[in-house]
Amino acid sequence: MLLKISHFISEHLAFIGVSVLIFLGFWGVRGRKEKSIKGKIKHQEAARKSMDEPNTLHPEIDPTKCAGCGACVSVCPEGEILQLINHKAVLVSPTKCVGHGVCEVVCPFEAITLVFGTKTKGMELPRLTENYESDVNGLYIAGELGGMGLISNAVKQAKMASEHAIQNLNKNEKTDYDIFIVGAGPAGLSASLACTDKKQKYLCIDQDKFGGTIYSFPRQKIVMQRPVDFPLAGLVKFSKHKISKEELLSVWGQIRTKFKLNIKEGVKFTGLKRKGKAFLVETSGGNYTAKKVILCLGVRGTPRKLDVPGEDLPKVTYNLLEPEQYQRRYIAVVGAGNSALEAAQYLARSQYRNKVILIVRGDNMSKANDDNIQLVLDLQRKGLLKIWYNSSIKEIQKEAIQVKKGNELLQIPNHYVFIFVGALMPFKFLEGIGIKIEKKFGEARIS
Repeated sequence: MLLKISHFISEHLAFIGVSVLIFLGFWGVRGRKEKSIKGKIKHQEAARKSMDEPNTLHPEIDPTKCAGCGACVSVCPEGEILQLINHKAVLVSPTKCVGHGVCEVVCPFEAITLVFGTKTKGMELPRLTENYESDVNGLYIAGELGGMGLISNAVKQAKMASEHAIQNLNKNEKTDYDIFIVGAGPAGLSASLACTDKKQKYLCIDQDKFGGTIYSFPRQKIVMQRPVDFPLAGLVKFSKHKISKEELLSVWGQIRTKFKLNIKEGVKFTGLKRKGKAFLVETSGGNYTAKKVILCLGVRGTPRKLDVPGEDLPKVTYNLLEPEQYQRRYIAVVGAGNSALEAAQYLARSQYRNKVILIVRGDNMSKANDDNIQLVLDLQRKGLLKIWYNSSIKEIQKEAIQVKKGNELLQIPNHYVFIFVGALMPFKFLEGIGIKIEKKFGEARIS
C-alpha cells in the first residue's frame, strides 16, 4: 500500500506542487484584496471626517515609483496607517503619522519622501540649512524645535549640527565655551557626545532634569522601539524591543557618567545676544560666551492652555509623572492625543480607584494610535473610565469643574485636571533672536 502511495506521489509530484503554489497565490491575492478594500474604506472615512491631512512630518508617496511591495506597510511602528490600495502604498490614517521615517528607509524603489505640511495645509518651522544652521550664523536647531521630535531624528540632527559647528569654529575668538548646548534630551546628549569626541570645550544645560522631555513622561511609558546610533557611544542597543522611560534614562545616565559629559541640570535658558562674532548666552545660572550655540529644546515646556477661568489653580497640570500619587480622586483628563489617552489609562487603573473622565473636544480620538484608543475603550467598557465626546471645560473651580457636554452645561466634582492639548512652538522667542520662521507646504525634510 505504501509503495502504491509513494508511486502515485512521485508520478503526480509536479501537479501537487503546482496546485499548492496556485492555492498559496490565490490565498495571497485574496488577502491583499481584502486589505486593499479595508484600506480604501479607512482612507475614505478619514476624508469624510476631515482627517485626511497629516499634522506633522509624513511620507509623500510617488505612485509612479511605488511597486506595491508593501515593505513600508509592514515596518511602520504606529500600526497599519499605510496600506496598499490597488497595489500602491497610501497613507490611510494621516493624522496618526508621527514621522518615524522607517518607511522611507526601507522602500527599495525610492518612492517615499518625508515632507512637512501638505499643498493646502502649511506647517510653520524655523528656516534651517542642510546642517541645521539657522539664519543666525553659528546658531543651530536640532530635534523637536525644528519639527522632528523623534529620538532617532533628534540624535542624527544634533550630530550633524555639532560636526558642522565644530568644523567652522573661529579659533582666535576668546569665549567661555566653543559650543553651548541648550536642552539635555536626546539631541542635547548627542551634541554633548559629539563635542566630547572632538575634544571641544562645551556646556549643556537643561531647565529641568537630564533626559529633557522624556524625563517628564509617566513612569514605565514606552518611549523607544529601535536602537539609536550616538556619536562616540556608538549604537546603543537594549535587551528588549520596547524600551521604557526608566530603562532609557538609566542607559543614558551610564553614557553620561562614562564619558564625563558636562551637563548642568536646573539651569534655565533665558536669552541670547550677539557679542561680536560670538554669542552671549543668558541663563538663570549666569551669562556665558560661546562661539556656537545649538538649541536642542523640546516644546513640552510651553504647553497649550485652555484659557478658561480657574486654570491657574494648583490642581491643574500639564504632565503626569507619578500616577500612584492620585488615588480615590475625581479626575478630568483633557485631550484626544496619545499623551491624554496614556494619562487616562494610568489614572484609571483599578487599584487607584479614581473616577476618571476623558474629555474630548471632537467626536473621535483621531490623533492617537490604535493601541491607545483600544485601551481606553476597554477601560470604558469595564467601567473604569468615562469618555465624553464633543465636550469642553468652561470653568475650573476649587472642588468642581463646569463642562459643556453637547448642549448641556454640567457641574461635576473634581480634584485634579490634566490638560494635554498640545504645545506652543516658541516662534516669537525665535524670531526675537533673529531666526526666520517659514511655512512649508509639502516640502521635503533636510536629509
